[in-house]
Amino acid sequence: MALKTSFYMTILFTSMSLFASTLPPLATKQDSTNIRYLTRDGKYTYYQRRSGDLLLGTNFNVQEVLKSNMGTMYFITGKSENKWLVIRQVQHFQQSLDPRLVGKIYRVEKGQINALELGEGVAIDLHSNGWVSFYEPHTRLITFKNLDNPQIGFNIQTPPKLNPYFFPHAVMLDEQTVFYVDMNEKGESALISFNRTDGKSKVIFKPKGINRRLELCQGFDQNYLGAFPFQQFSGTSEIWSLSKEKGIDKQIYSSSLSDMGNMVCDHSDKTIFFSKGHKSGAAVRHDIFEFNVESGQAKQISQLNYATQVINHDGLLLIPFQGKYLVPLKQEQSSGQETLGTKE
Repeated sequence: MALKTSFYMTILFTSMSLFASTLPPLATKQDSTNIRYLTRDGKYTYYQRRSGDLLLGTNFNVQEVLKSNMGTMYFITGKSENKWLVIRQVQHFQQSLDPRLVGKIYRVEKGQINALELGEGVAIDLHSNGWVSFYEPHTRLITFKNLDNPQIGFNIQTPPKLNPYFFPHAVMLDEQTVFYVDMNEKGESALISFNRTDGKSKVIFKPKGINRRLELCQGFDQNYLGAFPFQQFSGTSEIWSLSKEKGIDKQIYSSSLSDMGNMVCDHSDKTIFFSKGHKSGAAVRHDIFEFNVESGQAKQISQLNYATQVINHDGLLLIPFQGKYLVPLKQEQSSGQETLGTKE
C-alpha cells in the first residue's frame, strides 16, 4: 500500500545589508536542488523526483506534470508577467557531456499540469509578446512558437558554425521582426535582423575580431545588445540600446575590463543587472552590478568576487553561487506554505 507523507515547506526570504560579504540565501525546507520553478507568492512549486517525474506542489495537493525515467532532468523558464511556463525535459542527462543534447520542449500554464509538447531543442528564449523560441543544434533551426496558439510559428535557418557549441539567441521586437545573434564558419559573431514578411535575414552589426560574444536582453519594451570577451581577461565590454528602425541605436555602457555579462533586463524598468569586472588589488574580480540606463551609473550589489550570473526568477532577482541562490537588494517575498507529497 502506498504511504503518502506530507510536510510543509515554508519559503523564507530575509534581507541583509546591501554590501554584506555574504548575501542571504533562498532558504527552503525542501531541497532547493529539486525545485525547478517557484512562484514568488509561494503558491506553486514545480519540483522533480529522483525517479524522473516532474510534480506540481500546491497547498495540500501534489499532482504529476510529466513522467519519465530515472536520470531525466528538467529546466523551467518563465516570466512573472506571463501565465505560461516552458519546460525542457532532458533524458539521460547524467550520461552525456554534450551541451547539444536536445530535450523535449513543453508549454504549461503556471499553476497547472496540462503540458503540451512544442518540439525539441536547447537555448530557450521567452519573449515579452507571448512567444517562445528554441534552437535545434543538429538542424541549426531556430523555432518560434506562439504560446497562446502553438500552431502559429515559424523557423529561421542558420548557417554552419565554427563553434558547434554556440547557440543563437533571439528577441522579438514585434510579430514580424526578430533580432538574433549568430556565428558563422569563420567564428565571427553578428547581430542579424529577420523579417517574417519576406523571410529574409540581414546583418545589421558585426563587432571587430572573433573574440566577442554578443548577448541580447529584453525587458519593459526595451532591447539591448551586449558585447563581451570570450576570453575572461582580454578585451573591452560594451552595451548598446536597440531599435527596430536603427538596429544599433546608441552605446550606453563601455568598460575596459572584461565583463561576464549574462544580463537581466526584465526585473526593473530602465535597469540592467549583469556580471561586471572590477579591480580588487591587481586582480580582476566579477560581481553583480545594477546599471541605470538613464544615468549611466553602475552600482555593485554583491561582494562575492566570483559572481558570474544573475537570474530573474518569477520577479525575484537571484544570484546562483556555490550551489545556492543568493538574494541581493531588499526584496520582499510573501511567505507561503506548500504541502509536498512523497510516495514510498
